[in-house]
Amino acid sequence: MWVEDGARGGLSTRPRPTRDVRTYGEETRALVLKSAEKLFATRGLQSTSMQDIAEEAKVSRATVFNQFGSKQLVLDAITARSLRNYRDLLRAALNDDTRTTPERLRILYRQMGKGIESNRALYREVFTEIRKVSMGLDGDGESPAARQETFDLLVAIFEHGQARGELSRAQKADVLATAYDSLLSGAVIQWLHDPRKGALPQLLSSLMDVFLKGAASAG
Repeated sequence: MWVEDGARGGLSTRPRPTRDVRTYGEETRALVLKSAEKLFATRGLQSTSMQDIAEEAKVSRATVFNQFGSKQLVLDAITARSLRNYRDLLRAALNDDTRTTPERLRILYRQMGKGIESNRALYREVFTEIRKVSMGLDGDGESPAARQETFDLLVAIFEHGQARGELSRAQKADVLATAYDSLLSGAVIQWLHDPRKGALPQLLSSLMDVFLKGAASAG
């Protein structure tokens, strides 16, 4: 859409672009998040402002602030969405009685690896935030509750595996879940910042072999 700029006082009549300002609501929220993800991936978190996000989403800066309040809370919403995707994978694994627990854990690592690898630039910017939430260093926004939900599901998977005799009872389920989660996070952070690491799904698969040797039931 273009408007004429020169109806007053002999100013230039050169046309200038204007935004189609969108209405407030869930559609706008989703659009703002999509725009923020694009900018975080291409420009980096620190080089992206709320004004940049508004312009990319074709909404006013006030709309972005009304929806989220700060850039940190935009990042938190992206983090929460990523954690909810992980939660859905965990639920599917917990309810999959056709596979053994070690098989489910391997599939989870593989699925996570593929998802992160497909959007490496964005995760390079947001994965540190996910880890902050995991360690309880950030208590604002949606992501802490989402993070707790994912961890509870992971513990339930390990409890299920122990109850079926597929995993060792030498450690409590929450200890195994913490070790599993920490191994995943550490490997992902290294991979995100080191292009020499190769394909992430293969890296995680190798690490899972190591983990399961220690967690396997002796019986």
